[in-house]
Amino acid sequence: MQVAAPDFQPYGTRGRIPLNTTRSFIFLVLLVIVTGIAGCSSKPDELPSPEERLAAVRKDMGKKRYELVNENLEQLMLVTGGTRLGGEVQFLLAENQFLRGKYAEADVHYETYLKLYPQGPFAEKALYRNGISKIKRIQKVAIGFFTFKSYVPHDRDVSALREARYLFEQYIDRYPSGQWIDDARKMATELLVKEGEHELSIASFYLKRKQYQAVLARVDRVLSGNYPEEITTRAREIALQAGGFPSKEAGDATP
Repeated sequence: MQVAAPDFQPYGTRGRIPLNTTRSFIFLVLLVIVTGIAGCSSKPDELPSPEERLAAVRKDMGKKRYELVNENLEQLMLVTGGTRLGGEVQFLLAENQFLRGKYAEADVHYETYLKLYPQGPFAEKALYRNGISKIKRIQKVAIGFFTFKSYVPHDRDVSALREARYLFEQYIDRYPSGQWIDDARKMATELLVKEGEHELSIASFYLKRKQYQAVLARVDRVLSGNYPEEITTRAREIALQAGGFPSKEAGDATP
């Protein structure tokens, strides 16, 4: 009968962890320590400041990323209201909508800027653009041979014409040497002519129906206003067809 030899290990080796296992364990411990130190010493990512976000918005506007710009500006409005950046954010909201062709929205934002920052650094341009926005809202397009031309009709609501003219007249008063002074003067005159044409069209309407008192009342309004000579001359011609001039105050005697 054979007896199995006892499991003999040299003294000092019983229970010893293999060398490779020890090295792996030490490596993992060191890795955890180093990672923890690095994590403690590094700062978390910081959100961009309002100034940095506004600078990015300006760049995006230059690249015509209008949808993205509008989204970012609306977010900035929540954190810049009442600060030194609030005025520029409000103005850029208007400009962005204007450049997108959304003139109704631009109109509202320009008016808000002028109300909150009447002496702000963008007030001159905001006032001019506000007038242009109103014109864009009432323009029609004339189609010709190979051309499309925008124009302001005289048959639109005269209050819209008057509002736009008032804005250009304000610009002329406030900025007599402004960047857009020549265009503002031109637009104010053209809009006044359109208002006069609107009044004359109503007078002609009454004339066709032989409602002469209504004709003379409308002509009187024109002659007592500040309309250009081309309008007042036509008003007098209509008054003559109606049987006389509306009043001596208008500058002519009634026959």
